[in-house]
Amino acid sequence: MSKSDPAGVGPDLELSDYERNVLAAWTDTHKKSTLMLFILLALSQEPRWSGQIRDFVAELSGAYLAVDEQSMHRALRRVEGLNLITHSQESVAGTGAKRKIYELTASGERVLASYLQGPMAYVNTELFQNSIAAARHIPAS
Repeated sequence: MSKSDPAGVGPDLELSDYERNVLAAWTDTHKKSTLMLFILLALSQEPRWSGQIRDFVAELSGAYLAVDEQSMHRALRRVEGLNLITHSQESVAGTGAKRKIYELTASGERVLASYLQGPMAYVNTELFQNSIAAARHIPAS
C-alpha cells in the first residue's frame, strides 16, 4: 500500500466506510491541487522531464503524493495550458527518442512566487504549525 492511499492512514486510526470515502475524496482534491504546486517547485530549480518531476514530487512529499505517469502527463498539460510552463524536445542519447523537457515561463515564476508569499504563507506561521502538531495528537475514538 502506498502512502498516498487513503487506507494507509496509520495503524492507530480505524475509519468507518463513510470516513474512508470522505478521506479519499479530500485526498484526491488535495493531490490535484498540490501537484500543480509541486510541478512549479520542481521546475523552479531547473528544467526537467516528466520522470524527474514525478521523482521530485515523491521525494518532496515523502512518497505520500506519488503520482502515476498518466496523471503526471495530464497535470503537465493542464499547467502548460495555463502558460505557467513550456516544453522543448530533447533527443535521448542512444535511442533517438524525443523527450519533453519542461521549464517555468516568466509567468509561472511570478505566479509561483505570489502563491508562496500569499495563499501559502500561512504554513510558516506559528499558529498553523502548532495546530498541526496538536491535531497529530488527537486520540482515535
